[in-house]
Amino acid sequence: MHRPMITMLSILIILALSVNAQPSSSDLISQVCAHVPRKGFCESTLRSDPRSEGADTAGLAAVALALAASNATDNAAFIGRMLGGGGDGWAGGSLDPAVEQCLSDCADQYVDAVEQVEASIAAASARDYGGLRPWVKAALADAESCEEGFRMEAGGHQMLMSRRNKVFKLLCDTALRIVELLVLA
Repeated sequence: MHRPMITMLSILIILALSVNAQPSSSDLISQVCAHVPRKGFCESTLRSDPRSEGADTAGLAAVALALAASNATDNAAFIGRMLGGGGDGWAGGSLDPAVEQCLSDCADQYVDAVEQVEASIAAASARDYGGLRPWVKAALADAESCEEGFRMEAGGHQMLMSRRNKVFKLLCDTALRIVELLVLA
């Protein structure tokens, strides 16, 4: 029986190939984002965050979740300013009662969304990827409810939260898609 001879050169070649086989974080971001419907959004978002540098797939999921949490917090603060008269460029002065009600509902929904994304971050840190999906999906539902309230009740002010809701939903969807890769691995 002939046994192959393993030489030091063979070992070095195998080690070099295995190191080169692991994608750089930039390549990993491209590979991960290839599984996300909005690939460009996924790539630009993850590349813009320094925490993505050197992260593995689980780390990229954590970054996506952290970005979603930050965005939900920003949205809640924006709504608070709108309700408090701070406006962020709101030229209307006092709010139309329907808009005020929609914003009030959205404020409650984004408080819930922040808590849900934070719970999903805790689940991710425990590597409970199946357990985090319901939290992220609930946060997505909150953003959709906010959007739906404006569509149905606020008439001409429908666009007030549309862009913010869309970005939040894209961040959550990106995180969910990355988590699906972890579940399948």
